[in-house]
Amino acid sequence: MPDIIEGRNAVLEALRSGARLERVLIALGVAPHAALDEIRARAGEAGIPVDDVDRASLTRHSARGAHQGVIGFAAPFRYATLEEVLSRVEGRARALIVVLDHVTDPGNLGAVVRSVEVAGGDAVIIPKDRASEVGPVVHKASAGATAHLPIVRVTNIAQTLEALKAGGFWTAGADGDAPADLWSAPLEGRLALVLGAEGSGLAHLTRTRCDFLVSIPVAGRVSSLNVAQAATVLAYEWVRRGV
Repeated sequence: MPDIIEGRNAVLEALRSGARLERVLIALGVAPHAALDEIRARAGEAGIPVDDVDRASLTRHSARGAHQGVIGFAAPFRYATLEEVLSRVEGRARALIVVLDHVTDPGNLGAVVRSVEVAGGDAVIIPKDRASEVGPVVHKASAGATAHLPIVRVTNIAQTLEALKAGGFWTAGADGDAPADLWSAPLEGRLALVLGAEGSGLAHLTRTRCDFLVSIPVAGRVSSLNVAQAATVLAYEWVRRGV
């Protein structure tokens, strides 16, 4: 089954990245938009069929009905390997990888991918079991970042953290009770940020495998940020340290 990529930005970024889409559907009567013009142009240049169909047809293919009048059909998403990512960053003084410990909400996964890509990060790592996989909602929530940022699926998060350490990364686990906050923790250089699912947080074994834990100060009445917001804050502290 092909992957469904929905939304103007997601489809456009897939085309910009050179992804080979099987076809693109655009809703009849959709309001003119520069992104749609570019989608038609890029698809035409690549020989990708573009079909104008009624909006109901798009909605039937859409995961959440938020397709913005455009859907693309692509080959199944190709996950990167950990070896590929480590090879890409070998010898670099600065690199950022975000590891998600069983985050099940695809909207959160997509938002994390978007933030990490915008921050200049190098990859997002997710487990194969009990976690969201890349699909239509992730593509949409990432605003097309899935077309540019490597995403790795692994069988064991704890073993992956050990491999990252062997590759020269410090592993920082996000934990609301950690004594070191993001202002004082060593969030620079070659860094792997590890974040757990909302509610349960980091698994015990994952927490013990991290080199250190880091918290985000809370000044308001709500006790914490969600995982995507937390990933953004921590990733941009890494960005700030490198400026």
